Amino acid sequence: MAVHRHVLLDGRGGIRIGDRASISDFVNVYSHSHDIRDARDVRRPQTVIGDGVRIAYHATVLAGATLAPDSMVGAGAIVTRNTEPGTVHVGVPARPATRKPEGERRPPTRDPLAEE
Repeated sequence: MAVHRHVLLDGRGGIRIGDRASISDFVNVYSHSHDIRDARDVRRPQTVIGDGVRIAYHATVLAGATLAPDSMVGAGAIVTRNTEPGTVHVGVPARPATRKPEGERRPPTRDPLAEE
């Protein structure tokens, strides 16, 4: 997992981050929301970032969303609902735009801090 610079992880309701996930600079991930009629009424659903998910720069993931394994969130997108596996989601609100290419994937990058 890689969490880059200036990332907000608001974990009040819990955030689960999977293996090989990458969260780019200036991403906001929330796990709480307020009722539109009464701001004192706070929900705390868990937000899930699945294995191999990539979240690009300045994207926002709202509380309770599940980012499916190997999905991607484009730069500046706002995720309001669950994503689909192997799909790139873009826009406000984020919607599926294209499937990631199938086939040969590069091997995972070796962790330079891992013990040999």
